[in-house]
Amino acid sequence: MMQFNSSKDGAKKPSAAKEINIQNQILNFVRKDHALITIFLVSGKKFVGQVLGFDRYTIHIRGRDYDQIVFKHAITNISVPRHIMQKMQGAEGDFEADMAIEIPPEGEDGGGPEDSSPV
Repeated sequence: MMQFNSSKDGAKKPSAAKEINIQNQILNFVRKDHALITIFLVSGKKFVGQVLGFDRYTIHIRGRDYDQIVFKHAITNISVPRHIMQKMQGAEGDFEADMAIEIPPEGEDGGGPEDSSPV
């Protein structure tokens, strides 16, 4: 059973002990797996390396010629190889069962320009 904490405005939210932190799960998995990830910063710089450790505010990565501490607030996105995510799903069971996304094959999504006739 999920416990809830009441906030000032009376809204209910899950207790901290029961919250699922996807960020921590992914970082921990790639750390244990020694997988290479790419971290993109707001400055446009990117780092490729293995996660050695992380905490609430930083990620420690080891690149080819360097160790780097990256502050999470400076990160725009982290790229993890697809095979690592598939491996993670297999290792942890229903890791993303609630977040499954189906990407339709090209041409079946009905997307594209609304009027495809030439001008």
